[in-house]
Amino acid sequence: MTSSTHDPLTLKQCLGQHAEQLAGTLERARQLGEINRQLGEWSTEPWVAQIRLANIRGETLVIYSASATALVPLRYRSASLLAWLNARYQLACTRLEAKVRPPATDAKSGLYRPAPR
Repeated sequence: MTSSTHDPLTLKQCLGQHAEQLAGTLERARQLGEINRQLGEWSTEPWVAQIRLANIRGETLVIYSASATALVPLRYRSASLLAWLNARYQLACTRLEAKVRPPATDAKSGLYRPAPR
């Protein structure tokens, strides 16, 4: 039996073909998770618990906030946050993009389940 380009691949084959890309994606997810866990070290103000780093796009940090209220002090302290992240994680970010994005909810209960810090 000959193999066609349309034959399905096993998960092992698929992961093997994209191992380098997958490794990069996993490292990026690890870094974002680490940064989010450490945000409390930058500031202990209550609003910091409402923000999370969603992405790093070139020189731009994308921050999601659970509420618009947390964006006010975030914008006021954005230079401080950028400096802290750049120094601590060897980033070269110069811009912060902040958006209100409600936190993920537990699919079963519909209740917000914050990530442990």
